[in-house]
Amino acid sequence: MLKITKMEENGTTVVLKLEGKVTEQWAALLDGECQAFLRNHKTLLLDCEGVNFLDARGVDVLKKLRLNKVTIIGAPGIVTELLRTGGQS
Repeated sequence: MLKITKMEENGTTVVLKLEGKVTEQWAALLDGECQAFLRNHKTLLLDCEGVNFLDARGVDVLKKLRLNKVTIIGAPGIVTELLRTGGQS
């Protein structure tokens, strides 16, 4: 399960806190939530401190979001490593 909580929103910036697993089942939901903010020209920060698992689809979505200028903060080492390597060991 993936929990997405809007922690802060001011005029131009939104912070979303992610908790749980970013898997194929939840990746489309995450992408849709993020795209809605990006369409409204918001600066988006994803607090990934609470993410404890990524599958290949989760890695793909987070990497795509980073290419769209989404900033990932607080990511545990395993999440950072998976994003760096593209999920390849």
